[in-house]
Amino acid sequence: MTRALAAVGVWAALGASAAGGEWRSWCADEGSGASLGWHFYCDRAEDPPQAEPPPPPLSPGDAQSATERIEAMRRALEEARAEAILDPSPANVTAYLRLQQKTLQRAAAFSDAFRRTVWATPELDYTLRRPVGALAKQVWSDERRQARDAALARLGERYGLIYLGHAGCAGCRVFGPLLRAFATRHGLDVLAVSLTGEALEGWPEAVADQGRAARLGLGDAPVPALVLFDTETKRVLPVGFGVMAEDEMAERIHALTALEAGHDY
Repeated sequence: MTRALAAVGVWAALGASAAGGEWRSWCADEGSGASLGWHFYCDRAEDPPQAEPPPPPLSPGDAQSATERIEAMRRALEEARAEAILDPSPANVTAYLRLQQKTLQRAAAFSDAFRRTVWATPELDYTLRRPVGALAKQVWSDERRQARDAALARLGERYGLIYLGHAGCAGCRVFGPLLRAFATRHGLDVLAVSLTGEALEGWPEAVADQGRAARLGLGDAPVPALVLFDTETKRVLPVGFGVMAEDEMAERIHALTALEAGHDY
């Protein structure tokens, strides 16, 4: 009892301002013999909070690429959509719509930047080669038609046209007269070859095959068939097989004889 009263007296002497810190320091010394006795129950001293170590800096190899970021956005949108479908709560649907709106806004920003760049960079503007506007497309079509007609007018200087058909071919009965009108309009010479030896519709002067198709590598070709024979290289250039309209024939002949492969698309 006397020891307890003495401790109380010490407490009063120290005053309220020193009580908190110092009595805990006494408790910390219990193991060293400075025991306060069983009347006092010291609280376990709490460890000071440890500051979390900062994350290590990202190395260049850890940074996400643009492709990975796009893939992460796509997965997030799909996950939000799936969540909204499985649990269509207002919160889930709202979250999905907000994410979708954000994605659409990114796409709109890219689309706007894309067209502005094309407008300012003529070499990247494909519509200068193949216009899409009505007025520009009409101008391009007129120029194209003139170039085709010029190529057809020069065709006989190097190329010959060979037409293959036979009397029992339904397509030949349609294509023969059409080819005759096309050849007459553009002043083209055509060698008509009948695979069966009979006259062809629109081509009464057709000659019998007698192995011509086989020698040209067209023995098994479907008919009607129209090919170009290059007198310089002695090569056969198929224009097409089956029924073709006049514009299509003109376009193909122009491409095969006047345009470099890969530059007209």
